[in-house]
Amino acid sequence: MLNHKGTIVLETERLILRPFKEEDAEKMYSGWATDTDVTRYVTWAPHESIEETKKLIKIWMEENKSIENYHWIIEFKANKNIIGTIGLLGVDNKNENSEIGYCIRKDYWNKGITTEASKVVLKYALNEVGFIRVTGRHDIENPASGKVMEKCGFKYEGTLRKIIKNSRGQFADCKYYSVLKGEVI
Repeated sequence: MLNHKGTIVLETERLILRPFKEEDAEKMYSGWATDTDVTRYVTWAPHESIEETKKLIKIWMEENKSIENYHWIIEFKANKNIIGTIGLLGVDNKNENSEIGYCIRKDYWNKGITTEASKVVLKYALNEVGFIRVTGRHDIENPASGKVMEKCGFKYEGTLRKIIKNSRGQFADCKYYSVLKGEVI
């Protein structure tokens, strides 16, 4: 049985993962929500207005009132910049599993940030909340995301064809991974 705790503050050496605040909208909008390189492989289109970002953050803030919701903003400690989001999606209470998803500003790519954030979320999800399994997926054209999952202990399970519609409106093939409780710290 899961021990839901919700979106609590999590910390690593370089990062603070915390719930969203309304004032995050401007930095999210200008930092990554409008960047076509960042949104290329996700399921949502780049934001066309700050109002769109504000609306999304309000939805996430409302959802975060539930202890069964897990969605964080990623803040870089050194400069207090918010640099991305990470969350546990599709929480399945009956089968005690969920899926990890993340998005990070382009100027923070290839610095180990997403791996660092993912590891602390996995530790929390598997060891404190009690999920038995966490899955992850990525568009086959985005192998960097798969490398993050592998560094976090995920195991490749297979590729599903035309499984999601990406931000460009195209159906994409995705590689699927999972990690089980006890496989990571």
